[in-house]
Amino acid sequence: MVSLDRGPVRPDDVPAPAGGTSVGWWHALATFALPLVAGLWAAATTFGGTIVPWRSVMVDLGVYLRAGGQVLQQLPVYDEGSELPFLYPPLAALLAVPLTALPVAVVEVGWVVLNVALLLAVMYRFNVRGWALGPAAAGVVLLVEPVKQTLAFGQLGIILVALVVLDLVPGARLLDRWTGGRRLLPEGWASGLGAALKLTPGITVPYLFLAGRRRSAAVALGTFLGLGLLAALVMPRSSWAFWTRLVSGESGLGGSVIYYANQSISGAWLRIFRLAPGSELTGLAVSAVAAALGVAVAVLWHRRGETGLAVALLGVASLLASPVSWGHHFVWVVPLALVMARPQVPMAVRATGLLFAVHVAAAPWETLPGGADVELTYDTGQLVLASLTPVLGLVLLTVALLQAVRRAPQLGARPEPPGTAPTR
Repeated sequence: MVSLDRGPVRPDDVPAPAGGTSVGWWHALATFALPLVAGLWAAATTFGGTIVPWRSVMVDLGVYLRAGGQVLQQLPVYDEGSELPFLYPPLAALLAVPLTALPVAVVEVGWVVLNVALLLAVMYRFNVRGWALGPAAAGVVLLVEPVKQTLAFGQLGIILVALVVLDLVPGARLLDRWTGGRRLLPEGWASGLGAALKLTPGITVPYLFLAGRRRSAAVALGTFLGLGLLAALVMPRSSWAFWTRLVSGESGLGGSVIYYANQSISGAWLRIFRLAPGSELTGLAVSAVAAALGVAVAVLWHRRGETGLAVALLGVASLLASPVSWGHHFVWVVPLALVMARPQVPMAVRATGLLFAVHVAAAPWETLPGGADVELTYDTGQLVLASLTPVLGLVLLTVALLQAVRRAPQLGARPEPPGTAPTR
Protein backbone atom coordinates (compact mmCIF):
# COMPACT_ATOMS: atom_id res chain seq x y z
CA MET A 1 0.00 0.00 0.00
CA VAL A 2 1.34 3.46 -0.88
CA SER A 3 0.65 6.78 0.80
CA LEU A 4 -0.41 9.48 -1.65
CA ASP A 5 2.40 11.79 -0.59
CA ARG A 6 5.18 10.00 1.25
CA GLY A 7 5.83 6.53 -0.13
CA PRO A 8 5.04 3.13 1.40
CA VAL A 9 2.87 2.83 4.47
CA ARG A 10 4.36 0.54 7.13
CA PRO A 11 2.17 -2.31 8.44
CA ASP A 12 1.46 -0.53 11.72
CA ASP A 13 0.17 2.49 9.80
CA VAL A 14 -2.50 0.56 7.91
CA PRO A 15 -6.05 1.34 9.11
CA ALA A 16 -7.29 -1.08 11.74
CA PRO A 17 -10.10 -3.48 10.91
CA ALA A 18 -13.58 -2.36 11.87
CA GLY A 19 -13.55 -4.61 14.95
CA GLY A 20 -10.36 -3.03 16.28
CA THR A 21 -11.32 0.61 15.87
CA SER A 22 -12.59 1.01 19.44
CA VAL A 23 -9.32 -0.43 20.76
CA GLY A 24 -7.43 2.14 18.70
CA TRP A 25 -9.51 5.02 20.06
CA TRP A 26 -9.08 3.84 23.65
CA HIS A 27 -5.32 3.67 23.12
CA ALA A 28 -5.34 7.18 21.62
CA LEU A 29 -7.32 8.56 24.57
CA ALA A 30 -5.01 6.87 27.06
CA THR A 31 -2.00 8.37 25.29
CA PHE A 32 -3.64 11.79 25.30
CA ALA A 33 -4.72 11.80 28.95
CA LEU A 34 -1.39 12.41 30.73
CA PRO A 35 -0.10 15.25 28.50
CA LEU A 36 -3.57 16.84 28.55
CA VAL A 37 -3.60 16.93 32.35
CA ALA A 38 -0.07 18.36 32.27
CA GLY A 39 -1.15 20.93 29.69
CA LEU A 40 -4.17 22.04 31.69
CA TRP A 41 -2.01 22.33 34.81
CA ALA A 42 0.65 24.36 32.99
CA ALA A 43 -1.90 26.63 31.33
CA ALA A 44 -3.76 27.34 34.55
CA THR A 45 -1.00 27.63 37.14
CA THR A 46 2.17 28.92 35.41
CA PHE A 47 1.26 32.57 35.92
CA GLY A 48 -0.59 32.19 39.21
CA GLY A 49 -4.03 30.90 38.22
CA THR A 50 -5.84 27.80 39.45
CA ILE A 51 -6.97 24.65 37.69
CA VAL A 52 -9.88 23.88 40.10
CA PRO A 53 -11.81 26.09 39.81
CA TRP A 54 -10.54 26.98 36.35
CA ARG A 55 -8.98 30.44 36.51
CA SER A 56 -6.16 30.81 34.01
CA VAL A 57 -4.17 33.91 33.07
CA MET A 58 -4.01 33.34 29.29
CA VAL A 59 -3.41 36.99 28.45
CA ASP A 60 -2.40 36.52 24.82
CA LEU A 61 -5.44 34.42 24.02
CA GLY A 62 -7.41 37.29 25.51
CA VAL A 63 -5.75 39.62 22.99
CA TYR A 64 -6.89 37.38 20.12
CA LEU A 65 -10.43 37.26 21.51
CA ARG A 66 -10.52 41.02 21.91
CA ALA A 67 -9.39 41.42 18.30
CA GLY A 68 -12.12 39.01 17.16
CA GLY A 69 -14.68 41.12 19.01
CA GLN A 70 -13.34 44.28 17.37
CA VAL A 71 -13.77 42.68 13.95
CA LEU A 72 -17.40 41.93 14.77
CA GLN A 73 -17.94 45.52 15.89
CA GLN A 74 -16.11 46.87 12.83
CA LEU A 75 -13.62 48.63 15.08
CA PRO A 76 -9.89 49.12 14.32
CA VAL A 77 -7.99 46.01 15.34
CA TYR A 78 -4.60 47.71 15.61
CA ASP A 79 -5.31 50.00 18.55
CA GLU A 80 -2.04 51.65 19.47
CA GLY A 81 -3.48 52.84 22.78
CA SER A 82 -3.97 49.36 24.20
CA GLU A 83 -1.62 48.11 26.92
CA LEU A 84 -1.43 44.74 25.13
CA PRO A 85 -1.93 45.64 21.46
CA PHE A 86 -2.86 43.11 18.80
CA LEU A 87 0.25 42.81 16.59
CA TYR A 88 -0.46 39.81 14.37
CA PRO A 89 -1.62 39.64 10.74
CA PRO A 90 -5.31 40.40 10.15
CA LEU A 91 -6.17 36.75 9.46
CA ALA A 92 -5.46 35.89 13.12
CA ALA A 93 -8.13 38.38 14.22
CA LEU A 94 -10.56 37.09 11.60
CA LEU A 95 -10.16 33.47 12.71
CA ALA A 96 -10.73 34.53 16.32
CA VAL A 97 -14.24 35.78 15.52
CA PRO A 98 -16.05 32.42 16.00
CA LEU A 99 -14.32 31.97 19.37
CA THR A 100 -15.99 35.11 20.73
CA ALA A 101 -19.36 33.29 20.70
CA LEU A 102 -18.15 30.81 23.34
CA PRO A 103 -17.54 31.23 27.07
CA VAL A 104 -13.94 32.23 27.72
CA ALA A 105 -13.26 29.17 29.91
CA VAL A 106 -14.46 26.86 27.12
CA VAL A 107 -12.17 28.59 24.63
CA GLU A 108 -9.20 28.35 27.01
CA VAL A 109 -9.67 24.64 27.74
CA GLY A 110 -10.31 23.93 24.06
CA TRP A 111 -7.15 25.83 23.18
CA VAL A 112 -5.12 23.60 25.51
CA VAL A 113 -6.72 20.45 24.07
CA LEU A 114 -5.86 21.55 20.52
CA ASN A 115 -2.29 22.47 21.39
CA VAL A 116 -1.59 19.25 23.28
CA ALA A 117 -3.01 17.21 20.40
CA LEU A 118 -0.77 19.04 17.93
CA LEU A 119 2.27 18.57 20.17
CA LEU A 120 1.58 14.82 20.21
CA ALA A 121 1.26 14.81 16.41
CA VAL A 122 4.60 16.61 16.02
CA MET A 123 6.37 14.22 18.36
CA TYR A 124 4.79 11.23 16.60
CA ARG A 125 6.03 12.58 13.27
CA PHE A 126 9.54 12.57 14.76
CA ASN A 127 9.22 8.90 15.67
CA VAL A 128 8.13 9.06 19.33
CA ARG A 129 5.71 6.13 19.35
CA GLY A 130 3.85 3.64 21.52
CA TRP A 131 3.66 3.84 25.30
CA ALA A 132 6.45 6.43 25.46
CA LEU A 133 4.50 9.12 23.57
CA GLY A 134 2.16 10.17 26.39
CA PRO A 135 4.76 10.46 29.20
CA ALA A 136 7.28 12.08 26.84
CA ALA A 137 4.76 14.72 25.75
CA ALA A 138 3.79 15.39 29.37
CA GLY A 139 7.47 15.84 30.20
CA VAL A 140 7.86 18.30 27.33
CA VAL A 141 4.85 20.29 28.53
CA LEU A 142 6.17 20.57 32.08
CA LEU A 143 9.91 20.87 31.48
CA VAL A 144 10.34 22.79 28.21
CA GLU A 145 9.78 26.40 29.16
CA PRO A 146 8.68 27.69 25.71
CA VAL A 147 6.01 24.97 25.49
CA LYS A 148 4.76 25.57 29.03
CA GLN A 149 4.63 29.33 28.53
CA THR A 150 2.94 29.00 25.14
CA LEU A 151 0.11 27.10 26.82
CA ALA A 152 -0.01 29.55 29.74
CA PHE A 153 -0.08 32.64 27.50
CA GLY A 154 -2.53 31.10 25.03
CA GLN A 155 -0.10 31.73 22.18
CA LEU A 156 0.34 30.29 18.67
CA GLY A 157 3.82 28.76 18.95
CA ILE A 158 2.82 25.09 19.06
CA ILE A 159 0.24 25.59 16.30
CA LEU A 160 2.78 27.25 14.00
CA VAL A 161 5.38 24.52 14.53
CA ALA A 162 2.76 21.83 13.92
CA LEU A 163 1.52 23.48 10.72
CA VAL A 164 5.02 23.47 9.22
CA VAL A 165 6.22 20.10 10.55
CA LEU A 166 3.08 18.16 9.65
CA ASP A 167 3.06 19.84 6.25
CA LEU A 168 6.69 19.39 5.21
CA VAL A 169 8.34 16.62 7.25
CA PRO A 170 7.63 13.14 5.85
CA GLY A 171 6.54 10.34 8.12
CA ALA A 172 3.59 8.52 9.61
CA ARG A 173 0.67 10.57 10.87
CA LEU A 174 -0.90 10.14 14.27
CA LEU A 175 -4.28 9.37 12.66
CA ASP A 176 -3.00 7.21 9.80
CA ARG A 177 -4.72 4.21 11.33
CA TRP A 178 -8.06 5.84 10.60
CA THR A 179 -7.25 7.88 7.47
CA GLY A 180 -5.11 5.32 5.64
CA GLY A 181 -2.25 7.81 5.28
CA ARG A 182 -4.10 9.88 2.70
CA ARG A 183 -3.17 13.52 2.22
CA LEU A 184 -6.28 15.62 1.62
CA LEU A 185 -4.62 18.96 0.81
CA PRO A 186 -1.43 19.68 -1.17
CA GLU A 187 1.95 20.15 0.46
CA GLY A 188 2.58 23.79 1.28
CA TRP A 189 -0.93 24.86 2.25
CA ALA A 190 -0.37 24.55 6.03
CA SER A 191 2.93 26.43 5.85
CA GLY A 192 1.13 29.18 3.95
CA LEU A 193 -1.58 29.27 6.61
CA GLY A 194 1.11 29.57 9.29
CA ALA A 195 2.67 32.51 7.43
CA ALA A 196 -0.74 34.19 7.15
CA LEU A 197 -1.15 33.83 10.91
CA LYS A 198 2.29 35.03 12.00
CA LEU A 199 4.67 35.72 9.07
CA THR A 200 7.72 33.77 10.33
CA PRO A 201 6.65 30.47 8.67
CA GLY A 202 6.97 32.40 5.39
CA ILE A 203 10.64 31.37 5.42
CA THR A 204 9.42 28.01 4.11
CA VAL A 205 8.66 29.52 0.69
CA PRO A 206 12.29 30.21 -0.37
CA TYR A 207 13.34 26.93 1.25
CA LEU A 208 10.82 24.92 -0.75
CA PHE A 209 11.63 26.76 -3.97
CA LEU A 210 15.40 26.32 -3.68
CA ALA A 211 15.04 22.71 -2.54
CA GLY A 212 13.27 21.91 -5.80
CA ARG A 213 9.77 21.62 -4.30
CA ARG A 214 8.52 24.48 -6.43
CA ARG A 215 4.91 23.37 -6.61
CA SER A 216 4.82 23.25 -2.80
CA ALA A 217 6.45 26.70 -2.67
CA ALA A 218 3.77 28.03 -5.02
CA VAL A 219 1.03 26.46 -2.89
CA ALA A 220 2.47 28.01 0.29
CA LEU A 221 2.84 31.42 -1.30
CA GLY A 222 -0.59 31.24 -2.91
CA THR A 223 -2.20 30.22 0.38
CA PHE A 224 -0.50 33.09 2.19
CA LEU A 225 -1.56 35.66 -0.42
CA GLY A 226 -5.07 34.26 -0.76
CA LEU A 227 -5.74 34.31 2.98
CA GLY A 228 -4.26 37.80 3.21
CA LEU A 229 -6.60 38.94 0.44
CA LEU A 230 -9.55 37.33 2.20
CA ALA A 231 -8.71 39.20 5.40
CA ALA A 232 -8.30 42.43 3.42
CA LEU A 233 -11.76 42.03 1.88
CA VAL A 234 -13.35 41.56 5.30
CA MET A 235 -11.13 44.03 7.20
CA PRO A 236 -9.83 46.56 4.64
CA ARG A 237 -8.84 49.33 7.06
CA SER A 238 -7.15 47.06 9.58
CA SER A 239 -5.34 45.19 6.80
CA TRP A 240 -4.08 48.46 5.35
CA ALA A 241 -2.89 49.56 8.80
CA PHE A 242 -1.01 46.30 9.39
CA TRP A 243 0.75 46.01 6.04
CA THR A 244 1.70 49.69 5.75
CA ARG A 245 3.11 49.60 9.28
CA LEU A 246 5.06 46.45 8.43
CA VAL A 247 6.53 48.00 5.29
CA SER A 248 7.60 51.04 7.29
CA GLY A 249 9.54 48.76 9.66
CA GLU A 250 7.35 49.46 12.69
CA SER A 251 6.72 46.44 14.92
CA GLY A 252 4.15 48.12 17.12
CA LEU A 253 6.08 47.07 20.23
CA GLY A 254 7.94 50.31 20.79
CA GLY A 255 10.75 50.12 23.36
CA SER A 256 9.85 46.60 24.51
CA VAL A 257 11.99 45.12 21.72
CA ILE A 258 14.99 45.47 24.07
CA TYR A 259 13.37 43.34 26.81
CA TYR A 260 15.45 40.31 27.79
CA ALA A 261 12.57 38.04 26.74
CA ASN A 262 13.23 39.05 23.12
CA GLN A 263 15.77 36.35 22.27
CA SER A 264 16.16 37.21 18.60
CA ILE A 265 19.34 38.54 17.02
CA SER A 266 17.83 42.02 16.77
CA GLY A 267 16.85 42.03 20.42
CA ALA A 268 20.34 41.01 21.54
CA TRP A 269 21.94 43.48 19.13
CA LEU A 270 19.91 46.42 20.45
CA ARG A 271 20.72 45.52 24.05
CA ILE A 272 24.43 45.14 23.38
CA PHE A 273 24.71 48.44 21.51
CA ARG A 274 22.36 50.25 23.92
CA LEU A 275 20.09 51.48 21.10
CA ALA A 276 23.00 53.42 19.54
CA PRO A 277 22.20 55.32 16.31
CA GLY A 278 22.03 52.88 13.41
CA SER A 279 21.91 49.81 15.67
CA GLU A 280 18.39 48.92 14.57
CA LEU A 281 19.37 48.80 10.88
CA THR A 282 22.57 46.88 11.49
CA GLY A 283 20.70 44.44 13.71
CA LEU A 284 18.16 43.85 10.95
CA ALA A 285 21.00 43.33 8.46
CA VAL A 286 22.56 40.63 10.66
CA SER A 287 19.11 39.09 11.04
CA ALA A 288 18.70 38.97 7.26
CA VAL A 289 22.04 37.17 6.98
CA ALA A 290 20.84 34.65 9.58
CA ALA A 291 17.65 34.05 7.60
CA ALA A 292 19.66 33.46 4.42
CA LEU A 293 22.00 31.14 6.32
CA GLY A 294 19.03 29.20 7.67
CA VAL A 295 17.52 28.74 4.22
CA ALA A 296 20.87 27.64 2.77
CA VAL A 297 21.46 25.14 5.56
CA ALA A 298 17.94 23.75 5.25
CA VAL A 299 18.27 23.33 1.48
CA LEU A 300 21.62 21.55 1.83
CA TRP A 301 20.29 19.08 4.40
CA HIS A 302 17.14 18.54 2.37
CA ARG A 303 19.30 17.56 -0.59
CA ARG A 304 21.12 15.13 1.67
CA GLY A 305 17.87 13.36 2.51
CA GLU A 306 17.39 14.85 6.01
CA THR A 307 14.15 16.79 5.69
CA GLY A 308 13.36 16.63 9.41
CA LEU A 309 16.69 18.22 10.28
CA ALA A 310 16.30 20.76 7.47
CA VAL A 311 12.88 21.93 8.69
CA ALA A 312 13.94 22.06 12.35
CA LEU A 313 16.98 24.21 11.52
CA LEU A 314 14.82 26.40 9.30
CA GLY A 315 12.40 26.94 12.18
CA VAL A 316 15.23 27.97 14.51
CA ALA A 317 16.57 30.37 11.87
CA SER A 318 13.14 31.98 11.45
CA LEU A 319 13.08 32.85 15.16
CA LEU A 320 16.65 34.13 15.24
CA ALA A 321 15.96 36.36 12.22
CA SER A 322 12.62 37.75 13.36
CA PRO A 323 12.91 41.25 14.86
CA VAL A 324 10.99 40.03 17.91
CA SER A 325 11.07 36.43 19.17
CA TRP A 326 9.95 36.13 22.77
CA GLY A 327 11.37 33.17 24.65
CA HIS A 328 8.08 31.27 24.46
CA HIS A 329 8.22 31.41 20.65
CA PHE A 330 11.07 28.87 20.64
CA VAL A 331 8.86 25.79 20.54
CA TRP A 332 11.06 24.74 17.60
CA VAL A 333 13.50 23.24 20.11
CA VAL A 334 11.12 20.26 20.47
CA PRO A 335 11.48 18.95 16.88
CA LEU A 336 15.12 20.06 16.92
CA ALA A 337 15.90 17.90 19.96
CA LEU A 338 13.92 14.95 18.59
CA VAL A 339 15.67 14.96 15.22
CA MET A 340 19.02 14.84 17.01
CA ALA A 341 18.20 11.22 17.90
CA ARG A 342 18.80 10.25 14.28
CA PRO A 343 22.16 8.45 13.93
CA GLN A 344 22.58 10.02 10.49
CA VAL A 345 22.95 13.47 12.06
CA PRO A 346 26.67 14.27 12.49
CA MET A 347 27.94 14.31 16.06
CA ALA A 348 28.98 17.96 15.85
CA VAL A 349 25.47 18.97 14.80
CA ARG A 350 23.91 16.77 17.46
CA ALA A 351 26.07 18.27 20.20
CA THR A 352 25.41 21.90 19.24
CA GLY A 353 21.73 21.19 18.55
CA LEU A 354 21.16 19.57 21.92
CA LEU A 355 23.11 22.33 23.69
CA PHE A 356 20.88 24.92 22.04
CA ALA A 357 17.72 22.95 22.84
CA VAL A 358 18.63 22.43 26.51
CA HIS A 359 19.54 26.09 26.90
CA VAL A 360 16.26 27.29 25.43
CA ALA A 361 14.21 24.68 27.32
CA ALA A 362 15.70 25.92 30.61
CA ALA A 363 15.27 29.63 29.66
CA PRO A 364 18.02 30.96 32.00
CA TRP A 365 17.40 34.52 30.79
CA GLU A 366 14.26 34.49 32.97
CA THR A 367 16.53 35.11 35.98
CA LEU A 368 17.53 38.55 34.67
CA PRO A 369 15.95 41.81 35.87
CA GLY A 370 13.68 43.40 33.28
CA GLY A 371 11.32 46.25 32.56
CA ALA A 372 11.65 50.03 32.67
CA ASP A 373 14.62 49.82 30.26
CA VAL A 374 16.79 48.14 32.89
CA GLU A 375 18.18 46.02 30.03
CA LEU A 376 20.16 49.07 28.91
CA THR A 377 22.07 48.99 32.21
CA TYR A 378 23.12 45.31 32.07
CA ASP A 379 26.70 44.52 32.96
CA THR A 380 28.82 42.25 30.76
CA GLY A 381 27.69 39.02 32.43
CA GLN A 382 24.03 39.93 32.12
CA LEU A 383 24.46 40.91 28.48
CA VAL A 384 26.09 37.56 27.76
CA LEU A 385 23.25 35.65 29.42
CA ALA A 386 20.64 37.72 27.60
CA SER A 387 22.39 37.15 24.25
CA LEU A 388 23.34 33.49 24.54
CA THR A 389 20.34 32.14 22.61
CA PRO A 390 21.11 33.90 19.30
CA VAL A 391 24.83 33.16 19.70
CA LEU A 392 24.22 29.44 20.24
CA GLY A 393 21.68 29.47 17.41
CA LEU A 394 24.16 30.98 14.98
CA VAL A 395 26.81 28.47 16.09
CA LEU A 396 24.33 25.66 15.42
CA LEU A 397 23.52 26.94 11.93
CA THR A 398 27.21 27.42 11.12
CA VAL A 399 28.17 23.93 12.32
CA ALA A 400 25.23 22.46 10.37
CA LEU A 401 26.37 24.33 7.25
CA LEU A 402 29.95 23.08 7.51
CA GLN A 403 28.82 19.50 8.10
CA ALA A 404 26.38 19.65 5.20
CA VAL A 405 29.08 20.92 2.82
CA ARG A 406 31.24 17.91 3.75
CA ARG A 407 28.49 15.47 2.77
CA ALA A 408 27.54 14.71 -0.81
CA PRO A 409 23.91 15.27 -1.82
CA GLN A 410 21.73 12.20 -2.27
CA LEU A 411 20.91 12.89 -5.89
CA GLY A 412 17.62 11.42 -6.94
CA ALA A 413 16.78 10.25 -3.42
CA ARG A 414 13.58 11.27 -1.73
CA PRO A 415 14.06 12.45 1.88
CA GLU A 416 12.95 9.78 4.33
CA PRO A 417 10.76 10.07 7.41
CA PRO A 418 12.65 10.71 10.66
CA GLY A 419 13.88 7.48 12.14
CA THR A 420 12.69 5.21 9.33
CA ALA A 421 14.15 3.55 6.30
CA PRO A 422 14.17 5.50 3.00
CA THR A 423 10.79 5.53 1.32
CA ARG A 424 12.18 4.63 -2.05
